[in-house]
Amino acid sequence: NTGIPGCRLTGIHDDEEDTDRYHRLCRVNESQGDAVPTKNGGAPVSLADEAPFLLASQASLEDLNRRLVERGQSPVDMRRFRPNLVISGGTKGDKSSLPPWIEDTWKKIRINGVDFFVWQRCGRCIMTTIDRDSLDRAPRGEPLATLNTFREGAHGQRNFGMHLIPDPASLAKTAGNAALTVHVGDTIEVLEYDQERLKEWKTKFGSA
Repeated sequence: NTGIPGCRLTGIHDDEEDTDRYHRLCRVNESQGDAVPTKNGGAPVSLADEAPFLLASQASLEDLNRRLVERGQSPVDMRRFRPNLVISGGTKGDKSSLPPWIEDTWKKIRINGVDFFVWQRCGRCIMTTIDRDSLDRAPRGEPLATLNTFREGAHGQRNFGMHLIPDPASLAKTAGNAALTVHVGDTIEVLEYDQERLKEWKTKFGSA
C-alpha cells in the first residue's frame, strides 16, 4: 500500500500450474560479488531488473547531499535513485535516528511480519544523473562523481541503496495473511547483520 492515490505496485502471480503464462530470464549482477541468499539460489524478481525491492535511507541521502554541497554541487532528491522502500527514523529496539549507510550492514530484516534478505548494495548507473523534473543531465555527472569518492566498492560499483529479496520461508508462513502488505510507517526489525559489511561500515563511517 503506497499511500499515494492512483498509484499501486504490480506483481506477477506465481502459479505452479500455469508456468507458461509468463517467463523472464534474469542474470545476477556478478560484479557486486554477492550470491543470491536463498537456499536454491533463486529469487522472485517480477517486473524488476535485479531484485524485487530496493531499499534506500533518507539519512544516507542527506549525507550524500552534504558531500555534494561541500563540492559546490546541487543536492538531489530521492527520485534519482528510484527506490520502492525509503526508511527514516529508528528501528524496532533502537528508536534513535539511523546513521547514514547503516543499511549496508543489514543481512536480514523484518517488516510487518515479512522477512527480507538484504542481499546486495545497488550499483548506480548514469540514470541517476538525470533531473526528474527537467530531464536534464547533470553536466559534471553528479551524483555519481561524488559517490565515486566514498561509495565505490571493491568490484567498481558506485553504490546507493540495498536490494531486498523476500524470504520464501517467511512468505509461506504468512500466506493469506494481511501481514504480506507493507504499509507506509511500518517498523523495521533488524534480524541479522552481515559481519563483513558491518566491519567495513565501522571503518568508513563510525561505530554501530
